Amino acid sequence: MSVTPITTANLLARQLKNLINSGSLKDGDRLIERDLASQFSVSRIPMREAIRQLEQEGLVKVYRNRGAVVKTLDASDIDEIYQLRALLEGEAIFQSMNYMDTETMARAELVHRLLGSASEPTQQGLYNREFHELLYRRCKNHRLLEMINGLREQIERYELFQRRLLSDTLKFQDEHEQILIACQHNNPAAARENTVSHILSAGEILKSYLLSR
Repeated sequence: MSVTPITTANLLARQLKNLINSGSLKDGDRLIERDLASQFSVSRIPMREAIRQLEQEGLVKVYRNRGAVVKTLDASDIDEIYQLRALLEGEAIFQSMNYMDTETMARAELVHRLLGSASEPTQQGLYNREFHELLYRRCKNHRLLEMINGLREQIERYELFQRRLLSDTLKFQDEHEQILIACQHNNPAAARENTVSHILSAGEILKSYLLSR
C-alpha cells in the first residue's frame, strides 16, 4: 500500500486553512505570497503551491491584478454547497445503514446526549461533527465521504456562528433526534430524508446570517 507523502506545500496549506477557519484570515483578506513565505520561513515556491491548493478547495480566489484573497461566500455559494451536502450526506447515511453496528449506534446516542448538555460552543461543534461522522462512517464509498469533508471545509469558518446557535435553539437537537430514531428503527429512507432536511435547514440559517452581515 503506497502512502502519499506530505509535502511542505501540504503543511502550509493546512496552516493557512487553520488561519482562515479560526478567523485570523478573514473574508477578502489578501494572501501576499512574499509576506506569508517570510512569516513561515519558507521559500515562495511551496507557498505559491499551498495557495493553489486552497484555490482548488474553494477557500481562496485568485484575481489577475489583485492576487489571492480569502474567498467570500455569498448566498448562491451557500445554496450550492448545502444542496450538494444534502444530496451527499443523505446518500452517505442511506448507504451506512446497510453496515451499521450496535457499537456505532451506541456511540451516536451518547454523543447526541452529550451535545444536548454541552454549553461551550467549541465543544458543541465537536459533538455535532462527531454525531454526523459516526452515522456516515459505515458508508463504503470513501470518495463520497471525502467529498462531504471537502464541502464542510469550505464553510468551516462560518461554523462558529452555527455552533452559537446550538445554545440558542433546540431545533438542531430535534432534527438530530429524528435522524437518530430513523437509524434506531433501521429505516434508511427516513434517515436520508431527515438528514437532507436537517442539512438544508442549516444552510438556510447560515444564508440568513450572511445576508444580514
